[in-house]
Amino acid sequence: MGTEKNLPKFSKILLTNLILLIIGLGGLIFLFVTAEPTLGPRWFFFVFLTISGAGLFLPIAYLIQRRFAVEYIPAKVIIREGIFFGIFLDLLAWLQLGRVLNNLITIIIAMGLIILELGIRTAEKSTFTANQYAEE
Repeated sequence: MGTEKNLPKFSKILLTNLILLIIGLGGLIFLFVTAEPTLGPRWFFFVFLTISGAGLFLPIAYLIQRRFAVEYIPAKVIIREGIFFGIFLDLLAWLQLGRVLNNLITIIIAMGLIILELGIRTAEKSTFTANQYAEE
């Protein structure tokens, strides 16, 4: 369909994916095996959960953009979507710790992050410069 021109090379995304997964999942495994659930390791849990969630979602975001992209999508947009997914996982884990997570809250948070991404994309479109994509 010609959407390959609208996306960066998958090798860039795959390399970033592997680095994030190794750091995130390695950190989570290290925490689960060695740490007691005190305050410091709990914060490291959220950091490593964000990193591993972003790494897990990068190939999925790339495939979604490959299917639906009609104009050029920079690699930073795909990485930002991965980071938003990691933040989404963090919020779900945080709310589950307090036993306040339910389906409605999950949907509201997901819709809020989707609206945030759409707003950021709209702002990026409105600040277009002619030579913006010549560097990549």
